[in-house]
Amino acid sequence: MRSHLRTITAAAIAVGVVAALTGCVGSGGSSSSGGGDDDSLTIWHAYAGQDDKVEFINWALDGFKKEHPEANIKEVSAEQSSYKTKLQTAMSTGDVPDVFYTLPGGFLDAFVQSGQVASLDDALAEDGWGDGFIPAAMDSVSFDGSTYAVPIDIDAAVVWYNTALFEEKGWKVPTTWDDFMALSETIAADGIVPVALGNKDSWPATFWFQYGQMRTKGSGQVTDVLSGDAEIAFDPAGAQPLQSLAQNGFLPTGANGMSDQEANLLFLNGQAAMVLNGTWQIGMSADAPEGFELGYFPFPTIEGGTGDPSDTLAGVAAAFAVSEKAKDKELAIEFLKYMTSPDVMKKYVELRKTMVTLQGATTPDVAGPVLSGIVTDIIEPSAHLDAFYDTALPPKATTVYYSTLQGLIEGSIDAQQAVDAIDEAVSAGE
Repeated sequence: MRSHLRTITAAAIAVGVVAALTGCVGSGGSSSSGGGDDDSLTIWHAYAGQDDKVEFINWALDGFKKEHPEANIKEVSAEQSSYKTKLQTAMSTGDVPDVFYTLPGGFLDAFVQSGQVASLDDALAEDGWGDGFIPAAMDSVSFDGSTYAVPIDIDAAVVWYNTALFEEKGWKVPTTWDDFMALSETIAADGIVPVALGNKDSWPATFWFQYGQMRTKGSGQVTDVLSGDAEIAFDPAGAQPLQSLAQNGFLPTGANGMSDQEANLLFLNGQAAMVLNGTWQIGMSADAPEGFELGYFPFPTIEGGTGDPSDTLAGVAAAFAVSEKAKDKELAIEFLKYMTSPDVMKKYVELRKTMVTLQGATTPDVAGPVLSGIVTDIIEPSAHLDAFYDTALPPKATTVYYSTLQGLIEGSIDAQQAVDAIDEAVSAGE
């Protein structure tokens, strides 16, 4: 349940663990971290510490080694929680791997700006390789008109609903926020909680605020601020959806003290009709009671909003890049092409049960109808994928973001006060 997103944030402050990281070596077996000999390729990745990750990377690396028996492949792995610091340390010392797993956005851009990452523009233009990716996913690995990594997988947030319950009650899926509120009033009158929200860990409420901002003002606000292209100015109208749900009693009683898992039980048991959550909701619904049917729809449009209604709250979770120092860039790029090939990407979906960025790879036969449907219906048509604010913001701003939304739910502050507080925290840059 968004575990890798939480660990990304934690890694930003976990600088005290560097000494323990240098010995993390994967099953490929080498602690060497530089480009090495001409016939070698050092690959760093974060697919460690979790069974599905390990199974996938072992399968993938075995296949690449069979395709390139002449190459000396050196694998170095670490768990997601420690990998970020490990890579930053290597970059700061200049002891850089040939190919490395990276987070997208600002994390990757810092290495790009220091001249340590090779541009992939020419390679992506050959044989239509770059055309195979979901276009919006490429934005997070492209800077100043060039692309520096290939995106691998995506997490996305959508509104989930119990289709069996909706059919039984005759409820219709809403497309506008006014329709959503009218439906919520009908649901509440039937003795059912309209929206399952458990905000004890603070992050679940952020989806409501961010989608509100995306629909009223547009995507890319936090990204633009962090890149120095704009000043932050959130729209109070974008904070009103969450405020309205709380004020009208459309959330569970004590939502701020309820865990995401507890709220999910309300949803699965038919005590709540809808939930706004990530695509990991599919796994959370695997053991639902008989009669439960998981459905989804995009976040509704908001009247008067200027945001693109196709935009989706989603983030590229991982990418692979090539070091500018790599001695055999051709082989390094061959590895990236292999990792994003249809066979490998379909295996990724099969083993990890998550969306991938290669168009046509998240198919029903390997992903199931719900996940593949989200890709076809929501992700691929999206004009923009707006990355999760709380994983992009610096630590102090994230803390204020969380506490402010808790106050919005409990009613201690209003929408204008909420955006003012978050704006100030983001502007501080801490």
